[in-house]
Amino acid sequence: MAERSSALHRFFIADDVIDRGVASLVGDRAHQVARVLRLRAGEQVILVDAGGLEHVVELSEVSARLVTGNVQSTRPSIAEPRLAITLYQGLVAREKLEWVIQKGTEVGIARIVPVRCARSNVARGESVDDRRLERWRRIATEAAEQSGRGRVPEIRPVVALADVLADAAATGPTLLAWEGERARSVRDALRLIQTTPCVAPTLALFIGPEGGFAPEEITLAATLGALTVSLGPRILRTETAGPVLAALALYELGDMAPGRMSDVGAEG
Repeated sequence: MAERSSALHRFFIADDVIDRGVASLVGDRAHQVARVLRLRAGEQVILVDAGGLEHVVELSEVSARLVTGNVQSTRPSIAEPRLAITLYQGLVAREKLEWVIQKGTEVGIARIVPVRCARSNVARGESVDDRRLERWRRIATEAAEQSGRGRVPEIRPVVALADVLADAAATGPTLLAWEGERARSVRDALRLIQTTPCVAPTLALFIGPEGGFAPEEITLAATLGALTVSLGPRILRTETAGPVLAALALYELGDMAPGRMSDVGAEG
C-alpha cells in the first residue's frame, strides 16, 4: 500500500541520482537511509531534485553503501511560495543565526544573507569561513527536508549592509523592521507594494542586529526607497523578527493558504 506522501522521508538530490527511472544513493545518504532511518526495501521516500520536482521512489535495495529504488511518480513541489523572499539578517551570535536559518527555511524564505551592520557586535563575525558557511547550508537543507520544501534556500556569505541595501531596493520591494516606526504596519506596506504596477514576485526583508539599525542606516534605507515597518508594540528579539516578518508577508500575499499545502503534513 502506498504511504501518504507527507509521511515519507524527503531528501534533496543532485540531478545525476536518478537515471532512466532508477534512483541510486551512496555515501552519507545511503548510510542515513539504511542505518539511521532503518528503511527497508518496499518502503518509499521522496527525492527532490534541483528543479523542485518531487520523485516518489520505492526502495528496492538498501545497504549502508548503496540504496537503489524505482521512481513511482513525479510531480512539481506544491510547498514553494510564489513570493521569493530574501532575508537580510543583521549579524548575530552563531547559535542565533543558525536558529534564523532553520526557522526561516521552515517558513518559506528563499534566500538568507547575513549582514554586517553598524551595531553588529559578534566575536569573529567578520571571519566566517567556508566550514561555517557549509554548516549553515546543511542546517537549511535539513530544515527544508523536514518542512516539505521543494528547494533549499540559498545561504550567502556575510556582506556589509551598505553593499547590499542599494541593490535590494533597486531590484524590488524592500522592507526594514524598525522599532522606531510609529505609523506604517507590515500590512500597510504590503498593500502599498501590491498597488505598484509590474512588481516582480520578490521581496527583500532587512532585520537589524541586537540593538537594531543605527540612525544613519535608517536614513540610507529611506533615501534608497526602502520602507520601514513596525512589527507591533512588542519588541522582538532579532532572531525572532525575521521569520515572523517573512510569515506575515507570505500570509498577507496569499502564500499561507491551506490549499497550497494540502499534501504537506506538519511534524510535531
